[in-house]
Amino acid sequence: MISFDLAIDMAILAQTGIGMVGNASLLCHYICSLCRRQRLRPLEQIINHLALANTLTLLCGGIPRTMAPFGLKYFLNDVGCKLVFYFHRVAWGNSLSTTCLLGGFQALSIRPTNSRWAELKFKSPKHINSPCILSWVFHLLGNIIVPMRVTGQKNHGNSSVKLNLGYCSRVFINAITESICSVIFSSVDVICLGLMIWASGSMIIFLWRHKQRVQYIHSTRRSPQISPETRATKSILILVSAFVIFYSLSSAFEMYAYLFDNPQLWLVNTSVFLASCFPTLSPFLLLKSDTHISSLCSSC
Repeated sequence: MISFDLAIDMAILAQTGIGMVGNASLLCHYICSLCRRQRLRPLEQIINHLALANTLTLLCGGIPRTMAPFGLKYFLNDVGCKLVFYFHRVAWGNSLSTTCLLGGFQALSIRPTNSRWAELKFKSPKHINSPCILSWVFHLLGNIIVPMRVTGQKNHGNSSVKLNLGYCSRVFINAITESICSVIFSSVDVICLGLMIWASGSMIIFLWRHKQRVQYIHSTRRSPQISPETRATKSILILVSAFVIFYSLSSAFEMYAYLFDNPQLWLVNTSVFLASCFPTLSPFLLLKSDTHISSLCSSC
């Protein structure tokens, strides 16, 4: 009978493969646009950065996790573990920031032109790539300390090892450093989640007002047409909501596992599975909602 740990590992492996296909399709659209010398829309520029971050998250988080159950416990040395965890944390943080930017940009774009955000609404599309690049730089610099908190599986006998991940080990540095890292990482996450909730609330209000305005038209037409703006807003609202849900569940499992020394492996694997759900599902949601991207990916 298959154990629960092995079932979770197989699910993570399938999840990684499916997610890689979806994100590769989005990146293919970007490459095709460059070859055709087409200018990407602001929303597509954000999506490309999100697809790249999701790809790195799945590569650095899913593949090493599934190698250990197949007997490859020492396929990563100490340097390999540090690099894998560093880029996984950078990619995950950038996925958080980019999703926050995606929701904020869409919430800003649907606001009326006579609002107080009108000036920012017209200027933001021209400079949308700058915050995406700054997000990568911020997380590359802000996660410098992550390699210090990870060691190879061969050093598992070290007394400072806090968490055995099956292929690498989580190291406890000292109470002060751990507290500072927790405060910094948590503050960034809370700020981004707060902005996501604000953006989601704005989009919900927009959709409700839009429904009220066209209620008469919908009652007189047999097959009312949904505008592209409304369709994009609904998709991004679902995308942001999915991120908040999966992030909250993954953080709850991770926090619970962090309270114990060497917690059970199923608890750690469940946290990884939940954290990888968003990078796996998001590209397919975007491909389904945007017919322009879907057609370009099919032609590629």
